[in-house]
Amino acid sequence: MVSVSSNRKPASSCAIGELALDARQGRVGVVMDTQGGRMYLRRPEGGREWEAAPQDVRPATPREAAEGAAYSAYPQQRGSV
Repeated sequence: MVSVSSNRKPASSCAIGELALDARQGRVGVVMDTQGGRMYLRRPEGGREWEAAPQDVRPATPREAAEGAAYSAYPQQRGSV
């Protein structure tokens, strides 16, 4: 029998290719890979991957996915022109 501490978060159940939320950074991305106990995500429209701890990553809700798409569609909202 395996014992799990109640104060530990479970590792992410997100699969490669799935849209996910990195709760620590507040970013929505596609899970690109898992390696060495880390997850690698990339914005749906592309760009640089970032690294996240599995316990900080969960499947994105439809609302989070839509907000992530709107955020990336309007760069002026991020302060870049």
